[in-house]
Amino acid sequence: MGSDDAVLVLVELGTDKEIMPLSLECATAAKRLAEIWGGRTVALIMGNGVAAAAREMACYGVDDVLLVDHPALDGYQAELYVSAFLQVWERQKPKAILMGDSLISVDMAPRLAFSLDAGLITDCVAIKVDETDVSFVKPVYSSNVMAVYAFASEPWIVTLRPRTEDAAPREDTGHSQVIPVEVKLDLSAMKTEVIQRVIERDEGVKLAEAHIVVSGGRGIGGPDGFEQLVELAKVLNAAVGASRPPCDLGWAPSQWQVGQTGAKVAPSVYIAAGISGAAQHIAGMQSSKKIVAINRDPKANIFRIANYGVVGTCEEVVPAFREALAEILR
Repeated sequence: MGSDDAVLVLVELGTDKEIMPLSLECATAAKRLAEIWGGRTVALIMGNGVAAAAREMACYGVDDVLLVDHPALDGYQAELYVSAFLQVWERQKPKAILMGDSLISVDMAPRLAFSLDAGLITDCVAIKVDETDVSFVKPVYSSNVMAVYAFASEPWIVTLRPRTEDAAPREDTGHSQVIPVEVKLDLSAMKTEVIQRVIERDEGVKLAEAHIVVSGGRGIGGPDGFEQLVELAKVLNAAVGASRPPCDLGWAPSQWQVGQTGAKVAPSVYIAAGISGAAQHIAGMQSSKKIVAINRDPKANIFRIANYGVVGTCEEVVPAFREALAEILR
């Protein structure tokens, strides 16, 4: 089952055991790398009762799907997931491991890198290929600089930011093989215990998956301003985001936060309403393809990176913008 030039994708599942879109983007990147090296692409799915997800992943063009289905893996628990992964590693030993840049990978990838003595690049936003040489681009210094990294040795691990690659398309024929892998997990070795797991279900478009994001900052004025943004988002079939101050003030839920300490998004269109453009926020959205800024301060930093800018108060611009778009899209 092993392959020196295999590229392994660690597939992340949602609360309903569905494949997360970011994992399908990692599958695209894995296929690109495997073609360069003449290797294989392998997807790894771990969890409890996840055989259906493995069969679904087999429809996305990878060569093999490894399935670790174990009752102890019902929900992410770092020590158990790392142990299961390392047991798979001993049989597979791929050249590279790709993961989506998520809350799980932020915790798991460094643990794997330490255990495997592997190189690690997190939050990658681009993959550069020069014949057989591969390098990875990631933002550093609060996203003020883009750094390019290459690995000096193998194995190596990379986590990819959303929208770095297109999602792998679903194929109707030529499904790959699902290979069950048995693992032994020692529950007594666990150093942490999950006391409670609370699941919050967002209504509407998910922030990480949205092609359009409408975000508000302190300049939105308060909770009423975010109600206006929600209405605008409905017109555009968009997700709602926020900079950190509104989340700290309770105007918006914490899961809406975009920035260095929040979600990192790269939609086709990012609308920033009442956001000044602090480096911490820009770090989470500067990869957006088009940025529209609405701010009453013509010297606001956000205008430096915006493709389009509107100088005016959010109270005036956002409702007018919504009405105009509703008329156009009617």
